Parts: sequence; C-alpha cells; structure tokens
Amino acid sequence: MKVTEIPAEEREKSVSYICDEIKNVIVNFGDRDPGSEGENKALDYMADQLGETCDKVDRDKFKVAPHAFFGWTYFVAVFMTLAVPIYFLSPVMVFVCILLSLVPMIFQFVLYAPFLDPLFDKRESGNVMGTYSPSGEVRRRIIINGHSDAVYEWHWHYIGGYKMFLSSIILVILGVVYMFAIALAACVLCGPFGMVTGNCLWIGIAGIVFVPFFLAFWLFADTRKVVPGANDNLTACYMAIAAVKALKDNGIRLENTEVVALITGSEEAGLRGATAFVKQHPDYAREEDVETVFITYETLRELEYLGIYNRDLNGTVKNDRAACEIYKKCAARHGMDLKFGSVFAGATDAAAFSKGGYRATSVAAMNPEVDKYYHTRLDNYDNLSPECLSKVFDITLEFIEEFDKNGFASAETGDAPSEE
Repeated sequence: MKVTEIPAEEREKSVSYICDEIKNVIVNFGDRDPGSEGENKALDYMADQLGETCDKVDRDKFKVAPHAFFGWTYFVAVFMTLAVPIYFLSPVMVFVCILLSLVPMIFQFVLYAPFLDPLFDKRESGNVMGTYSPSGEVRRRIIINGHSDAVYEWHWHYIGGYKMFLSSIILVILGVVYMFAIALAACVLCGPFGMVTGNCLWIGIAGIVFVPFFLAFWLFADTRKVVPGANDNLTACYMAIAAVKALKDNGIRLENTEVVALITGSEEAGLRGATAFVKQHPDYAREEDVETVFITYETLRELEYLGIYNRDLNGTVKNDRAACEIYKKCAARHGMDLKFGSVFAGATDAAAFSKGGYRATSVAAMNPEVDKYYHTRLDNYDNLSPECLSKVFDITLEFIEEFDKNGFASAETGDAPSEE
C-alpha cells in the first residue's frame, strides 16, 4: 500500500486520535510552560506513545530559563516608567533608560538570543525524537516537528482581543518615541543635566500620560497563567505522532525513507528546544548521501489561513526554498493553493533548524491578525478544528510519499518563492 492509499476511514481515525490525545494531555498533565513538570510529563508520555510505533526513541534534556524570553517586557515597563520622572531632573538620562529598554528587546525578541537567560532561574526541559526506519538503507529522511510546551497568557489579548493587544504595543512604542523626542529637545534647549524649565517642563508633564501604558506592559505575558496550548502547539505534536502511527497501523514501511516525529520542548521560551537539538546533534541530517527535510507545524487551527513560511524569526531567517515548494505542490493536490509568507513577528522552530544548516520549512494555519484564542486560555481542546487537521494530515501523507519518491528533486525549478 502506498502512503496516499491509506483509506479515508483510517485517516478519520487519525484525526480523532489527534483530537483525543490533545484533550488527554491537557486534562492529565496540567500546565506545560517551558521546563515545567507538566511539560516533562507530556514529553515522557509522547515518548511512550512513539515507543509503541517507532523503531527508536531518543529523549534529550537541556536547561531553559522559562521567564527570560519575555523578560525584556519587564525592562521596558520599569525603565520607561522611570524615564518619565528622570526627564525632569536630567533629560540625558532618558536616553539611558531607552537604551536599557531596547537592548534586551533586540537581543531577546528580535534575535531570539539568550541575552537575559543568565538572570533568570533555570529548569530542565527536553526533546523527544521517534524514528520509524525504512526497510532498506536510509537515503532520505522526513522530520515532522511540533513543540510540546505552552505559552504564558498574553494578558491584554485575552482581556480585549487583538485590538487591545495591538494597541498596548503601539502605545508603548509611541511613548518611547515621545520620550526620546522631548529628551532630545530638552538637551538642546535646557542642557543635558539639571531640571527642565519653560516649555520643556510642559511637554514633560504631557509625557506622564504614557506611564499607565508603560506599567501595563509588565503584564504583556502573565507568568501566573499558562494557556492550555491545544492548537499552539499540541496539534503539531500529534500531527507528527499520528503520521508515523498511520504508517505503522497500515503496515507501510518505506524502502529508503526514514520518517521521524520530533517533539521539541520550550519553543515558547525562544526556540530553546530546537536550538538545543541542533547543538546536541551537530552531525544529524548532514549526511551527504541522505536527503533530509524538516517540516515544522505551528497552530493548525484556521484552514483558510493555512500557509507556508519561507521566512522566519521576524523575517530575518530564510527557510529552504525546495522544502517550501514541495509542500506547496503537495497541498495543491488537495485543492489548496498555499501562499508563501513571513513570520514577521515571532518565530517557529524551523528558524532554529534553518540557522543550524538544516533544510526546513514552516507551515501554520492561523490568522496573522491573531484570533482571541491565540496565546490565551481559550486555546483549549474544545476549540480545535477537525476540518483543518484532516486537510493537513492528508497533505502530510502526500508530502511523505512525494519526498520518498523524488526527494528534493521534486521541487519546482526557478527562483526562491517570493513573500506574499
């Protein structure tokens, strides 16, 4: 039997399995913030499930600072709030406050570097890799990836939806720009040191209006509340596990293609699991005679927004052209004309794989103007989309068969896909 010949009823069973197991993990293992007991229990559980299907299961461990990734928001909240009263005493010190706010943001969020990690407590997280071997020599390898952890709730997104969430960011940006502008003006008109007077005093008083917004930024990510993470990203974890399970259950053993389910931990802490995987397996997926592709799935919820991300990590990392093209071709066979796009704010694990030299693509099904469930307590097992999961499962099986048959040669020739 070919992979694409798996019967419809078996595919339906796989989608039901995905939904049932998502509920099972959420109900039984509790909060799964990075490095938590819940995340590690979920990883152990998934490792056991893969052990029933795969020929080999690996469980790696690494240290993570779960609160560090959003730590930059604390720096913004504290130092921009301090910048307002400091302005009246010494305008030049406002620039110092702005610098102390922006540098952590640039390193920690824009670049996803572990800039603040040494300042925060560490926990132990991990990755799980289940390998379903071919009957013969390994010549190709398909790695299907999802992350097991769940994020700290985006407080203002839950309270007021996307408009309030976006407004909370825009108002802080406006506040930073305003404080920079009036500090520059005060340095010129009143001198960099000493108290401001005249019009400089009044524009400083006007700046007090931004203080509530600076303070509110402390709750950008509420570490007191961990979301269930059903769609983000248990859908991806069980898409990977279900794909391998379907091969096993239907007696399909590819001749020369290895299929791997890779469950990474602590993605929400700054891609720490995927980054650790690259470091702990420096030679993996680099064999010259083994074509290897990574498919990272992320938030498989809104079918109408299913898309392929050829750029990642705030648009700074380029994912593999051929991998993107192959996925697009496979989706077209199932009636989906997928667009290429960029993860312009944030990142997926594919970025870490691509930076590490692996050939990876990222696929997500979510509205860029994020729905209220995203990164809030509404992302629960009762808010799944079986329709979306079914379509992605079909495309995944199609991809496995296509890559098994032709490898990267199946990609269309031409220039890299443009961002749309």
